[in-house]
Amino acid sequence: MLDRVLLLNDRTDLFEISLHGDEILADIRARHGGGFLFGAHLGSFEVIRAVGRSLGDTRVSLVMYEDNARKTNQVLNAINPALAMDIIGLGKPGSMLAVSQRLEAGHLVGILADRGLDNERQVAIPFFGEPAAFPVGPFRMAAILMRPIVLMVGLYRGGGRYEIHFELIDDPAGRAGQVTDEAIETTMRRYVARLEHYCRSAPYNWFNFYEFWK
Repeated sequence: MLDRVLLLNDRTDLFEISLHGDEILADIRARHGGGFLFGAHLGSFEVIRAVGRSLGDTRVSLVMYEDNARKTNQVLNAINPALAMDIIGLGKPGSMLAVSQRLEAGHLVGILADRGLDNERQVAIPFFGEPAAFPVGPFRMAAILMRPIVLMVGLYRGGGRYEIHFELIDDPAGRAGQVTDEAIETTMRRYVARLEHYCRSAPYNWFNFYEFWK
């Protein structure tokens, strides 16, 4: 928690941070401008956003459900008010338009894609050997807006050390024709498989507060 406060105030100089796959982001910025960063309740998103700000013109916005967005904005206003404008609340009119506008402006839009609302459409995908429900919404949004999806993971390795990993999960440039439910589910399965990989790599980074297996 102390690390999060320091990172929100751009004190990346206090940490040893290694980057893996950052060339993927450079390629997406060059070809598309903006794209999606799909994370999970694993590791630290703040270290990823802090590094993004330190890279110069890489702007990162975070998409949250409205209740969480309101609470997060309250915290950000107390710690670093300049960051509150980077939060987009879902579940209200204009949310999709706001995301689209950020992408057009060259932002990277971050979503924690492993947890949705109970009334949201979900797909059961094998996760640690048992079916687990993952939300379709974030993946459908990326498909509709025709933007690439990059998995982002900021793993805490102890003693002020963090590892940031980026992996390309889906790129509309490699797709032909209309997006189908089957194509979206294929992307979801790829995301879930890599999430399981990183959970195994750093199990104590995974804050699983949800009933993944029902």
